[in-house]
Amino acid sequence: MEKADAVVIGAGIMGLSAGYWLAQRGAKVIVLDKGRVAWEASGRATGFLSLRGEQPLEAPLAAAAETLWSTLDERLGYPTEWLPGGRLWVALEPDRLAELRDICPQWQAAGIPVQLLDGAGARAIAPCLSEQTLGGLHTTRGGHANPQRASQAFAWAFRDSGGAIREQTPALGITVAGGKVRAVQTPNGSISTPVVINCAGPQVGLIAAMVGVTVPLAPVRLEAMVTVPLPRLFDVAMVGHGLSLRQTRRGNIHFNGGPHEWVDVDLTGEPAKPGTPVIRNIARRLAELFPSLANTPVLRSWSGVLEVTPDQTCIIERLAAPDGMIIATASGHGFGLAPSIGQAICDLALDGRSQVPIDGLGLDRFAKLDPGWRALRRWTAGSYNT
Repeated sequence: MEKADAVVIGAGIMGLSAGYWLAQRGAKVIVLDKGRVAWEASGRATGFLSLRGEQPLEAPLAAAAETLWSTLDERLGYPTEWLPGGRLWVALEPDRLAELRDICPQWQAAGIPVQLLDGAGARAIAPCLSEQTLGGLHTTRGGHANPQRASQAFAWAFRDSGGAIREQTPALGITVAGGKVRAVQTPNGSISTPVVINCAGPQVGLIAAMVGVTVPLAPVRLEAMVTVPLPRLFDVAMVGHGLSLRQTRRGNIHFNGGPHEWVDVDLTGEPAKPGTPVIRNIARRLAELFPSLANTPVLRSWSGVLEVTPDQTCIIERLAAPDGMIIATASGHGFGLAPSIGQAICDLALDGRSQVPIDGLGLDRFAKLDPGWRALRRWTAGSYNT
């Protein structure tokens, strides 16, 4: 039987980051994926890293990730296209402006350097914004990167460090004996290991169920589009009018959002495909946010599935039972946190505790969760949020 010090399930950016940091410390690591590297959530992500007040438990991870992103190209030896442009939340509607006005002092109290702007202030940062822009909330912290390039950079650096990636190799089961994980079963045989790291994205709950652990997650399908390259319009990562947007180094506008559909997933299904009605909705929103881009050609569109926890905050934990099982899901915003989450996972695997504080991010916070929580939130498969 093949042996490894750790097996990571999921070759998205979080799993690859965990594998990379483990390999850097000399561990023999195998990363499994039912498809290909970053073929699902990571490769289809928005690409943001944000310091946000609504998830205070994640603040140490976000701060650590921001520091890591600034030197990641040099560390990994491959480009991630990191751009530390900060973030701008835009309001076109009075209700949204009121929300930002309420949020601003709360985030400032949490130590996040945000500033409330009027319409002119928001347009000074992104002149292409609609004249209907009422205001915004701005921070110079955070930034964005290219999801495909960053994920591949971690994959290559992991392999350079001695790690192995097994694509088209799903985890079929996990062997537990004596209260400890012992092996991961694959179509090509079992891999003996004392540590299994579950970074399977929307399938995290399904993998956890193999060892009798319930992880409350709701998978959601999102649509995205990218335009042809344009002259430089803005560096900031932007959220507004139901969209998340960034301009790549080449000049393309990458945007997603609009109505999103709650779905169910399985262990073998193909990545989600875009739907025409939702794509039209997203295109309309972009034209309303940036009127000057209304006739800009779109290069391609795609869809992806993310996983969301009940409180929209990370779950990162080394389980007490079975020992050796680590679960990590970032509730749809794991791309930006991936460098520091990978470090935390590495610490949990080798040292039993994380150097970056992850207090409060365990499963025990859901001990009293209503079993019908998805239905109560209208997050059941087939439902849409707008």
